[in-house]
Amino acid sequence: MRPVLRVLVPLLLAGAALWALWSSCRARTEALSLRAERTRVKREFVERALVARALATDRQKEAAEESRSLLRWYADEVQAVHNRHPREPRETSLAALLEQRPKATAAERETLTEFFQYASDRWQGLRAGRLDPLHVAGASGLRLDLLAVQAGQNPATKERGVRIDFALWGAPRRTDRDPQPGGRGPERAALVASFQRLTLRFADADGKPYGEMAGSGEPYLKLADPERFVEDFPPGLLFGTWWVEPFPREAARLSASVQVSVAGAGSAALPASFAFDLPVAEEWKLAPGQSFQGEKREDPSLAPAPRGKK
Repeated sequence: MRPVLRVLVPLLLAGAALWALWSSCRARTEALSLRAERTRVKREFVERALVARALATDRQKEAAEESRSLLRWYADEVQAVHNRHPREPRETSLAALLEQRPKATAAERETLTEFFQYASDRWQGLRAGRLDPLHVAGASGLRLDLLAVQAGQNPATKERGVRIDFALWGAPRRTDRDPQPGGRGPERAALVASFQRLTLRFADADGKPYGEMAGSGEPYLKLADPERFVEDFPPGLLFGTWWVEPFPREAARLSASVQVSVAGAGSAALPASFAFDLPVAEEWKLAPGQSFQGEKREDPSLAPAPRGKK
Protein backbone atom coordinates (compact mmCIF):
# COMPACT_ATOMS: atom_id res chain seq x y z
CA MET A 1 0.00 0.00 0.00
CA ARG A 2 2.79 2.43 0.73
CA PRO A 3 4.03 2.61 -2.87
CA VAL A 4 0.46 3.28 -3.95
CA LEU A 5 0.08 6.06 -1.40
CA ARG A 6 3.35 7.60 -2.45
CA VAL A 7 1.96 7.90 -5.96
CA LEU A 8 -1.66 8.69 -5.11
CA VAL A 9 -1.08 11.50 -2.60
CA PRO A 10 1.03 13.66 -4.94
CA LEU A 11 -1.52 13.10 -7.69
CA LEU A 12 -4.35 14.23 -5.42
CA LEU A 13 -2.41 17.29 -4.32
CA ALA A 14 -1.57 18.15 -7.89
CA GLY A 15 -5.21 17.69 -8.89
CA ALA A 16 -6.36 19.95 -6.05
CA ALA A 17 -3.85 22.60 -7.08
CA LEU A 18 -4.96 22.42 -10.70
CA TRP A 19 -8.62 22.66 -9.64
CA ALA A 20 -7.90 25.72 -7.52
CA LEU A 21 -5.96 27.33 -10.38
CA TRP A 22 -8.75 26.56 -12.85
CA SER A 23 -11.40 27.93 -10.49
CA SER A 24 -9.38 31.11 -9.95
CA CYS A 25 -8.90 31.63 -13.69
CA ARG A 26 -12.57 30.92 -14.33
CA ALA A 27 -13.66 33.43 -11.70
CA ARG A 28 -11.33 36.06 -13.11
CA THR A 29 -12.58 35.39 -16.62
CA GLU A 30 -16.19 35.64 -15.43
CA ALA A 31 -15.50 38.96 -13.72
CA LEU A 32 -13.73 40.41 -16.78
CA SER A 33 -16.48 39.18 -19.10
CA LEU A 34 -19.22 40.73 -16.93
CA ARG A 35 -17.35 44.02 -16.79
CA ALA A 36 -16.89 44.07 -20.56
CA GLU A 37 -20.55 43.33 -21.25
CA ARG A 38 -21.70 45.94 -18.73
CA THR A 39 -19.38 48.50 -20.31
CA ARG A 40 -20.93 47.77 -23.71
CA VAL A 41 -24.44 48.30 -22.35
CA LYS A 42 -23.42 51.56 -20.68
CA ARG A 43 -21.79 52.84 -23.85
CA GLU A 44 -24.96 52.12 -25.80
CA PHE A 45 -27.06 53.82 -23.11
CA VAL A 46 -25.02 57.02 -23.48
CA GLU A 47 -25.52 56.97 -27.25
CA ARG A 48 -29.27 56.28 -27.02
CA ALA A 49 -29.79 58.96 -24.37
CA LEU A 50 -29.01 61.63 -26.97
CA VAL A 51 -32.61 61.38 -28.24
CA ALA A 52 -34.13 61.84 -24.78
CA ARG A 53 -31.95 64.90 -24.18
CA ALA A 54 -32.72 66.47 -27.56
CA LEU A 55 -36.49 66.04 -27.17
CA ALA A 56 -36.45 67.88 -23.82
CA THR A 57 -36.07 71.27 -25.52
CA ASP A 58 -39.64 71.50 -26.83
CA ARG A 59 -41.29 68.06 -26.56
CA GLN A 60 -41.42 67.33 -22.85
CA LYS A 61 -43.94 64.49 -22.82
CA GLU A 62 -42.12 62.61 -25.57
CA ALA A 63 -38.80 63.21 -23.80
CA ALA A 64 -40.15 61.75 -20.55
CA GLU A 65 -41.55 58.69 -22.32
CA GLU A 66 -38.33 58.18 -24.27
CA SER A 67 -36.30 58.21 -21.07
CA ARG A 68 -38.62 55.69 -19.41
CA SER A 69 -38.32 53.38 -22.43
CA LEU A 70 -34.55 53.81 -22.42
CA LEU A 71 -34.26 52.99 -18.72
CA ARG A 72 -36.47 49.91 -19.13
CA TRP A 73 -34.19 48.72 -21.92
CA TYR A 74 -31.12 49.40 -19.79
CA ALA A 75 -32.49 47.54 -16.76
CA ASP A 76 -33.39 44.52 -18.94
CA GLU A 77 -29.94 44.48 -20.55
CA VAL A 78 -28.14 44.70 -17.21
CA GLN A 79 -30.33 41.89 -15.84
CA ALA A 80 -29.47 39.75 -18.88
CA VAL A 81 -25.75 40.35 -18.28
CA HIS A 82 -26.06 39.20 -14.68
CA ASN A 83 -28.09 36.16 -15.75
CA ARG A 84 -25.18 35.11 -17.96
CA HIS A 85 -22.79 35.47 -15.02
CA PRO A 86 -24.74 34.24 -11.97
CA ARG A 87 -21.61 33.55 -9.90
CA GLU A 88 -20.58 37.20 -9.85
CA PRO A 89 -21.91 39.43 -7.04
CA ARG A 90 -24.66 41.70 -8.30
CA GLU A 91 -24.22 44.75 -6.09
CA THR A 92 -21.61 46.26 -3.80
CA SER A 93 -22.60 46.12 -0.14
CA LEU A 94 -22.32 48.98 2.32
CA ALA A 95 -20.18 46.80 4.58
CA ALA A 96 -17.66 46.29 1.76
CA LEU A 97 -17.46 50.03 1.15
CA LEU A 98 -16.93 50.75 4.83
CA GLU A 99 -14.18 48.12 4.98
CA GLN A 100 -12.30 50.08 2.31
CA ARG A 101 -12.19 53.07 4.67
CA PRO A 102 -10.91 51.59 7.95
CA LYS A 103 -9.59 54.96 9.17
CA ALA A 104 -12.76 56.90 8.39
CA THR A 105 -14.22 59.00 11.18
CA ALA A 106 -17.75 58.53 12.46
CA ALA A 107 -18.91 61.55 10.44
CA GLU A 108 -17.29 60.19 7.24
CA ARG A 109 -18.90 56.80 7.77
CA GLU A 110 -22.28 58.47 8.30
CA THR A 111 -21.85 60.48 5.08
CA LEU A 112 -20.82 57.36 3.14
CA THR A 113 -23.87 55.53 4.46
CA GLU A 114 -26.16 58.42 3.46
CA PHE A 115 -24.81 58.53 -0.10
CA PHE A 116 -24.94 54.73 -0.41
CA GLN A 117 -28.61 54.72 0.57
CA TYR A 118 -29.31 57.68 -1.73
CA ALA A 119 -27.73 55.88 -4.71
CA SER A 120 -29.43 52.56 -3.90
CA ASP A 121 -32.87 54.18 -3.64
CA ARG A 122 -32.47 55.91 -6.99
CA TRP A 123 -31.23 52.76 -8.71
CA GLN A 124 -34.14 50.74 -7.35
CA GLY A 125 -36.52 53.43 -8.60
CA LEU A 126 -34.95 53.37 -12.06
CA ARG A 127 -35.11 49.56 -12.22
CA ALA A 128 -38.78 49.67 -11.25
CA GLY A 129 -39.57 52.33 -13.86
CA ARG A 130 -40.41 55.00 -11.30
CA LEU A 131 -39.26 58.01 -13.32
CA ASP A 132 -42.16 60.42 -13.76
CA PRO A 133 -40.76 63.98 -13.73
CA LEU A 134 -42.95 66.96 -12.92
CA HIS A 135 -41.14 69.00 -15.53
CA VAL A 136 -38.44 68.44 -18.17
CA ALA A 137 -36.14 71.13 -19.56
CA GLY A 138 -33.34 70.97 -22.10
CA ALA A 139 -30.43 73.31 -22.80
CA SER A 140 -26.96 73.05 -24.40
CA GLY A 141 -27.37 69.34 -25.08
CA LEU A 142 -28.20 68.61 -21.43
CA ARG A 143 -31.51 67.82 -19.79
CA LEU A 144 -32.79 68.57 -16.29
CA ASP A 145 -35.72 66.65 -14.80
CA LEU A 146 -37.63 68.11 -11.87
CA LEU A 147 -38.56 64.88 -10.10
CA ALA A 148 -40.36 65.91 -6.92
CA VAL A 149 -41.13 68.87 -4.65
CA GLN A 150 -42.27 68.06 -1.13
CA ALA A 151 -42.25 69.48 2.38
CA GLY A 152 -40.07 67.95 5.08
CA GLN A 153 -37.46 68.58 7.75
CA ASN A 154 -34.31 70.18 6.40
CA PRO A 155 -31.48 67.84 7.56
CA ALA A 156 -29.05 70.79 7.73
CA THR A 157 -31.16 73.17 9.85
CA LYS A 158 -33.56 70.64 11.42
CA GLU A 159 -36.35 73.07 10.56
CA ARG A 160 -39.27 72.75 8.20
CA GLY A 161 -38.28 73.18 4.56
CA VAL A 162 -39.02 72.21 0.98
CA ARG A 163 -37.14 69.40 -0.73
CA ILE A 164 -36.56 69.58 -4.49
CA ASP A 165 -35.25 66.43 -6.22
CA PHE A 166 -33.82 66.54 -9.72
CA ALA A 167 -31.85 64.52 -12.27
CA LEU A 168 -29.36 65.93 -14.79
CA TRP A 169 -28.84 63.97 -18.01
CA GLY A 170 -25.69 64.24 -20.10
CA ALA A 171 -23.06 65.30 -17.57
CA PRO A 172 -19.66 64.05 -18.81
CA ARG A 173 -17.74 61.53 -16.75
CA ARG A 174 -14.16 62.01 -15.60
CA THR A 175 -12.06 59.20 -14.16
CA ASP A 176 -9.66 60.12 -11.36
CA ARG A 177 -7.12 57.89 -9.66
CA ASP A 178 -6.50 58.21 -5.94
CA PRO A 179 -2.76 58.62 -5.30
CA GLN A 180 -1.10 55.93 -3.23
CA PRO A 181 2.55 55.62 -2.23
CA GLY A 182 4.43 53.04 -4.27
CA GLY A 183 1.81 52.37 -6.92
CA ARG A 184 -1.45 53.16 -8.67
CA GLY A 185 -4.43 53.88 -6.51
CA PRO A 186 -8.06 52.90 -7.15
CA GLU A 187 -9.93 54.65 -9.95
CA ARG A 188 -13.04 56.72 -9.29
CA ALA A 189 -15.42 58.03 -11.94
CA ALA A 190 -17.26 61.28 -11.25
CA LEU A 191 -19.72 63.36 -13.27
CA VAL A 192 -18.46 66.88 -13.97
CA ALA A 193 -21.20 69.48 -13.45
CA SER A 194 -21.26 72.61 -11.32
CA PHE A 195 -24.53 74.22 -10.25
CA GLN A 196 -23.98 77.97 -10.30
CA ARG A 197 -27.29 79.43 -9.17
CA LEU A 198 -30.84 78.49 -8.22
CA THR A 199 -33.50 81.22 -8.34
CA LEU A 200 -37.11 80.78 -7.21
CA ARG A 201 -39.61 83.50 -8.18
CA PHE A 202 -43.20 83.59 -6.93
CA ALA A 203 -46.39 85.05 -8.32
CA ASP A 204 -49.67 85.55 -6.48
CA ALA A 205 -53.11 84.33 -7.52
CA ASP A 206 -53.48 87.31 -9.90
CA GLY A 207 -50.22 86.47 -11.65
CA LYS A 208 -48.36 89.46 -10.18
CA PRO A 209 -44.75 89.05 -8.95
CA TYR A 210 -44.58 88.68 -5.18
CA GLY A 211 -41.06 87.68 -4.12
CA GLU A 212 -38.05 85.52 -4.83
CA MET A 213 -35.35 83.40 -3.24
CA ALA A 214 -31.92 82.82 -4.76
CA GLY A 215 -28.82 80.87 -3.81
CA SER A 216 -25.59 79.42 -5.12
CA GLY A 217 -27.42 76.44 -6.63
CA GLU A 218 -25.09 73.76 -5.30
CA PRO A 219 -27.38 70.97 -4.01
CA TYR A 220 -27.45 69.68 -0.46
CA LEU A 221 -26.87 66.22 -1.95
CA LYS A 222 -25.24 65.67 -5.35
CA LEU A 223 -24.66 62.09 -6.47
CA ALA A 224 -21.72 62.81 -8.75
CA ASP A 225 -20.17 59.32 -8.47
CA PRO A 226 -23.13 56.89 -8.37
CA GLU A 227 -21.17 53.97 -9.90
CA ARG A 228 -18.97 53.98 -6.79
CA PHE A 229 -21.99 52.75 -4.82
CA VAL A 230 -23.95 50.88 -7.53
CA GLU A 231 -21.81 49.55 -10.38
CA ASP A 232 -24.88 48.99 -12.58
CA PHE A 233 -25.94 52.65 -12.34
CA PRO A 234 -26.60 54.17 -15.78
CA PRO A 235 -23.82 56.58 -16.84
CA GLY A 236 -24.23 60.31 -17.39
CA LEU A 237 -27.18 60.59 -14.99
CA LEU A 238 -26.62 62.85 -11.99
CA PHE A 239 -29.16 62.95 -9.15
CA GLY A 240 -29.35 65.71 -6.56
CA THR A 241 -31.49 67.34 -3.90
CA TRP A 242 -31.96 70.96 -2.91
CA TRP A 243 -33.40 72.05 0.42
CA VAL A 244 -34.94 75.53 0.52
CA GLU A 245 -37.07 77.52 2.93
CA PRO A 246 -40.87 77.25 2.77
CA PHE A 247 -42.55 79.46 0.20
CA PRO A 248 -44.66 82.57 1.01
CA ARG A 249 -48.33 81.96 1.65
CA GLU A 250 -49.23 84.46 -1.07
CA ALA A 251 -47.44 82.36 -3.71
CA ALA A 252 -49.68 80.67 -6.27
CA ARG A 253 -47.10 79.82 -8.94
CA LEU A 254 -43.39 79.09 -8.86
CA SER A 255 -40.94 79.99 -11.64
CA ALA A 256 -37.54 78.40 -11.06
CA SER A 257 -34.32 78.85 -13.00
CA VAL A 258 -31.13 76.82 -12.65
CA GLN A 259 -27.72 77.71 -14.06
CA VAL A 260 -25.35 74.80 -14.64
CA SER A 261 -21.77 74.76 -15.93
CA VAL A 262 -20.07 71.69 -17.39
CA ALA A 263 -16.27 71.73 -17.57
CA GLY A 264 -14.51 70.71 -20.77
CA ALA A 265 -11.21 68.93 -21.25
CA GLY A 266 -9.35 72.27 -21.30
CA SER A 267 -10.19 75.63 -19.79
CA ALA A 268 -13.54 75.95 -21.59
CA ALA A 269 -16.88 75.42 -19.83
CA LEU A 270 -20.36 74.85 -21.24
CA PRO A 271 -23.07 76.94 -19.54
CA ALA A 272 -26.69 75.80 -19.51
CA SER A 273 -29.80 77.48 -18.13
CA PHE A 274 -33.01 75.59 -17.29
CA ALA A 275 -36.41 77.04 -16.38
CA PHE A 276 -39.49 75.52 -14.74
CA ASP A 277 -42.97 76.82 -13.99
CA LEU A 278 -45.52 75.04 -11.82
CA PRO A 279 -48.30 75.73 -9.31
CA VAL A 280 -47.43 76.00 -5.60
CA ALA A 281 -48.97 73.34 -3.33
CA GLU A 282 -50.27 74.28 0.11
CA GLU A 283 -47.78 72.02 1.95
CA TRP A 284 -44.85 73.93 0.41
CA LYS A 285 -45.90 77.21 2.00
CA LEU A 286 -45.10 78.85 5.33
CA ALA A 287 -47.37 78.06 8.24
CA PRO A 288 -50.08 80.67 8.92
CA GLY A 289 -48.62 83.63 10.81
CA GLN A 290 -45.03 83.13 9.65
CA SER A 291 -43.34 85.87 7.63
CA PHE A 292 -41.51 85.39 4.35
CA GLN A 293 -37.73 85.92 4.68
CA GLY A 294 -36.88 86.14 0.97
CA GLU A 295 -36.78 89.25 -1.18
CA LYS A 296 -40.28 90.69 -1.50
CA ARG A 297 -41.02 92.42 -4.80
CA GLU A 298 -44.40 94.04 -5.33
CA ASP A 299 -45.83 94.78 -8.76
CA PRO A 300 -44.38 98.23 -9.70
CA SER A 301 -47.67 99.26 -11.29
CA LEU A 302 -49.25 99.26 -7.82
CA ALA A 303 -46.58 101.45 -6.21
CA PRO A 304 -47.71 104.99 -5.28
CA ALA A 305 -46.43 107.74 -7.58
CA PRO A 306 -43.59 109.92 -6.18
CA ARG A 307 -44.54 113.32 -4.79
CA GLY A 308 -44.79 116.04 -7.40
CA LYS A 309 -45.67 113.55 -10.16
CA LYS A 310 -48.97 112.29 -11.34
